[in-house]
Amino acid sequence: MHSSPDLRLPELPYRKTTLSNGLDVITLRTGLLPIVSVNLWYHVGSKNEERTQRGFAHLFEHLMFEGSEHYPGDYFKPLQRVGASVNGSTSADRTNYFCDLPSAHLELAVAMESDRMANLLPALTDEKVRVQKDVVKNEYRQNYANRPYGRVGRILAEAMYPPSHPYSWLTIGAMEDVERASREEIETFFHRFYIPANASLAVVGDIDEDHALNLASRYFGAIPGGTRALPVHVPDSASSGHVVIEIREPVELDRLYMSWSSVPQFHPRDAAMAMLADVLTRGRASRLYEDLVVARQICQDVSAHQSGREITGSFGVVATLRPGQDANAARDRIEGEIEAIAEAGVQPEELDRVKNSRLAGFVFALDNVGGFGGVSDRLNAYNVYLHDPGRITSDFQRYQSVTTEAIRDAARSLLGQSSAKDPKPRRVTLTVRGGKPRTTLPPLDRSIRPVASVASSFRAPQPVGRVLRSGVPLWVLPRRDLPIVAATIVVAAGASAHGAEKGGLASLTSNMMDEGTTSRTSHQIALESERLGTNLTSTSGWDGSYVSFQCLAPHLDRSLELALDVLLNPVFPEADFRRISEQTLAGLKSDRDSADSRAYRGFLQSVYPGGHPYAVPAGGDEATVRGISREDLLAFHRASYRPDRAGVVVAGDVDPDSVLEQLDAMLGDWAGTGRIAPDVSRPEPLARPRIRLLDRPGSPQAAVRIGHAGIARSDPDHDAVMLFNQILGGQFSSRLNAKLREEKGFTYGIRSQFDTRKGPGPFSISASLQANRIAEALQDIRDEVEAVLGDRPPNPVELDDARRALIEGQARHFETPSALVSRYAGLFLYNLPLDDHARLAERLEAVSTEQMLEAARRHLKPEAMTYVVVADAESVSSGLAGLSWGELEVLTADFPA
Repeated sequence: MHSSPDLRLPELPYRKTTLSNGLDVITLRTGLLPIVSVNLWYHVGSKNEERTQRGFAHLFEHLMFEGSEHYPGDYFKPLQRVGASVNGSTSADRTNYFCDLPSAHLELAVAMESDRMANLLPALTDEKVRVQKDVVKNEYRQNYANRPYGRVGRILAEAMYPPSHPYSWLTIGAMEDVERASREEIETFFHRFYIPANASLAVVGDIDEDHALNLASRYFGAIPGGTRALPVHVPDSASSGHVVIEIREPVELDRLYMSWSSVPQFHPRDAAMAMLADVLTRGRASRLYEDLVVARQICQDVSAHQSGREITGSFGVVATLRPGQDANAARDRIEGEIEAIAEAGVQPEELDRVKNSRLAGFVFALDNVGGFGGVSDRLNAYNVYLHDPGRITSDFQRYQSVTTEAIRDAARSLLGQSSAKDPKPRRVTLTVRGGKPRTTLPPLDRSIRPVASVASSFRAPQPVGRVLRSGVPLWVLPRRDLPIVAATIVVAAGASAHGAEKGGLASLTSNMMDEGTTSRTSHQIALESERLGTNLTSTSGWDGSYVSFQCLAPHLDRSLELALDVLLNPVFPEADFRRISEQTLAGLKSDRDSADSRAYRGFLQSVYPGGHPYAVPAGGDEATVRGISREDLLAFHRASYRPDRAGVVVAGDVDPDSVLEQLDAMLGDWAGTGRIAPDVSRPEPLARPRIRLLDRPGSPQAAVRIGHAGIARSDPDHDAVMLFNQILGGQFSSRLNAKLREEKGFTYGIRSQFDTRKGPGPFSISASLQANRIAEALQDIRDEVEAVLGDRPPNPVELDDARRALIEGQARHFETPSALVSRYAGLFLYNLPLDDHARLAERLEAVSTEQMLEAARRHLKPEAMTYVVVADAESVSSGLAGLSWGELEVLTADFPA
């Protein structure tokens, strides 16, 4: 049994200052990269809404990005042009906003964040409210009404809590409440909650802390503080009893949801319940995974969670059934396992395994300064909920102190069998069965913009290069700030290495490699990696396959040995092959439920000819996967996983010479050669656009994919078309998103991308669009593409913004060891030089507006585009037929090749 490593988490010498208006300001200097995260939490979520206001908090998340008095228009554009990553989210208990950007632009981020707190309402127009209401409704359709199992969350919440309880509705809200929200109600909600006394600001990164605090004081200090939100009054709603629900959904795989009322976050039993969930389903060595997925093969997947929130919590188990399996059998096994734990507790080695995994998770979370769940976000979380940011490095102790008895007692008290003498908290069991159609459902002059400091120089690191005795190149990127190591062994063979007739072969091979080796069973591999707290994966993409891991530095030796065993010695056990193959087929069958998935598959089949490796998704389709044998996996592994096609990238708390010595000792006799020459040639372009409509009766939205074959990664125009795509559809402030989301409200979001591979991967525009406006939306998309290539080309300002976004935003992509190994594995795959990332800025600076436009015109052809639409044909076909520039083809079955 492995005990938890003797690790000391690094001190985080943050400062917390409360301004006179009540705003908490947390500052922390970390100097690894020239980036800073500005993260703001408001202590308001959907629990603070009245029942007639369901969705107000989430609607405000959208409205806060619509510009403020001194930064009118689009909140994203001034920030994204300097390489910022900007986002926000709403939960039942809080709303958060973050901006991660080069530290030279810190003042801009603070100024804009403060201005929307102080001066949002003067810039808020009826039109902005109207558009964002439509965007929220499109988000609801996309993520709930048009998504498999999408209405389950609402049903569970309503069954678990009485109507008066603020957790009885979802954060997305009720669309009827959103629609009828008046300007007066919206403004009252803002004045009540979006105030300094109800907020916490964290500024983390490459900063001078005194300067950061001065900026916060200057820009936020004069805003009236207001009153901190009072705790929400919840009527006594304690209830017991078991509610059983069954619903029908148009899904391929049945699913079982089991939910119990549990304890709030940070309750003395919260950690024990979380560890119970881990014992049940965290990792392949967990109890329910081993029983339901591996041994009995009742389930496709199973997960458990303890979701503690401020008022109360819930404990849940979710199991997706294999085709033909009975939900009652899965329920009985889950209940039996919980009862067994309530009676006898868990084994010490089980608890040790999940403790190490939790500890590793706490350490890994310190590796990002920003984003969701990064250091700035977590400092705010602990401050808002516990008034103690310092818990960021000590909260793990409550998990480490959990005992087997504590888990037993928690399970017995909260989840065990209820009786008249010992009633248990509320429980809901919901079964989703497939087969039937779903029902429709003041001294500061804010007019003066901040002047950015000189941009902090960032040049991507260049790995230390070595070569193993076996000839395999080794690239090492030492980083000593946290005791974390990430590594990947990459081989230049992925989905493009086999024809479409074997679609899914590379993916199935990599998925099977950790199912057993010559010296370990799949259970032993899972058990060992989970005891170490090591995240071990074997994956594949279009052009490469990878065996990767992230571990704590004291566990590098054992993690490396385990990863290389998976790489070199997989045996693809027959029984496990049948299980994984059937699981894969069931998953592909379930993909039919997703309109987005069907649109993607139809798009590939429409753009590439039948035998082309890109004509099916990397994971294959049902027909190709069904034709793959265990012998195919063995052959693909022999041909592909060879030293002459391999490279190793290691990053983190390591010494290059020590890693070289370790790898030579483990890989010294690796030998063999393989020859793979995939045909990834460019398909013949269309002479005229075509529209392919796949009927999906009852769809409330239209899932759309538009495009044609694009460019290869090695194409000399690569950098120029990446710049162009930023302008067209590569970010929130792009032309496409400005037109279809911000101006028209037709979609929750629209994006374009060049998916570059060894061959010409697809250029695509993707969106879920309002079905009753689909023809107008497609016309708008076509008009925008033609305009940017024709009479309204990118101007120098747009090019400068796109260039700055890519250059100044580059540092964010090199923040963690895992990010580093992923980035440099890509260089290896495409035979790019070690300094390719380091030279990005100078290459982009050399691209002129004319060069960018010429490259775009070479690779983007509106007249050759295929428009793939998955929607209710009865609702949309007449409108699509009226688009004279494209020939409409209506399909009632899946797309033919």
